[in-house]
Amino acid sequence: MNWLLLFDPSSAWDWFLAQTPTPSPSSPEVELLKSQLEFLKDSNTRLGESFTRFVGAMQFTLVVFGALGGLLAYVVGKNLDDAKKVASQMIHQEMEGQVAALLQTEIENVKRTLRRERVIGATLVDYYLQDASTEPSEFKLLQTRGFQNVRFHIEEGSLRRSLGDIVVLDLENWENAAGEAFSQLSEDMREQQAKRQVDTLLSILPTSTVLVVYVRSTVKYLFEVSKDRYVLPANNPVTLIGNTADAAYVAAGERSAENS
Repeated sequence: MNWLLLFDPSSAWDWFLAQTPTPSPSSPEVELLKSQLEFLKDSNTRLGESFTRFVGAMQFTLVVFGALGGLLAYVVGKNLDDAKKVASQMIHQEMEGQVAALLQTEIENVKRTLRRERVIGATLVDYYLQDASTEPSEFKLLQTRGFQNVRFHIEEGSLRRSLGDIVVLDLENWENAAGEAFSQLSEDMREQQAKRQVDTLLSILPTSTVLVVYVRSTVKYLFEVSKDRYVLPANNPVTLIGNTADAAYVAAGERSAENS
């Protein structure tokens, strides 16, 4: 409620006159009182006019400030909307960039995996376990890895007739004529047996063929073989599969060199 409009100075003047006692018409004080009342009335009139102008000015000021406030709210609101749009666009672009980078990384990973699997799928593996009576579980694991073919051999002659890219020499599951496992032999006997079988295979294998030797115990001779030959030790089924898969890259490189 506008309390300024409810207050009227002229009504205060009427109330003042009503409360003033009427003096005798012939009294000398009457003239003085009249002049004083005229002065007060004139002052009251000017005060009322000034107050009216003040109220008008205040109303105009409120209208102006109201308009400015509305304009400011519109401008600020518009700027906030624009800022929200810009922020949303920036977040959207950042997310698109992050997603694109992640997708590109995954695509590269898939490409590398596919290249690796193509190399493995084009590799022939020969598994050699001298004089064995059954196929060991490690041979069956290699068959599931995705090589082009994994062939089992128990005789040197059979291996010589169908040489692949990689030859796995299984010493871990080998037994001598007395039924003693390789791991049960003395250290000297293990070294002698390993040297004999490794040298025999290296003598019939092309220099481009990779020889993976599967044995859990440490065989020093494997680290003494000429660096001109590819010989990789594997001491458990996991490293056997992994090293054979890695050897496929070496074999692929050798095939490319021979064909170039």
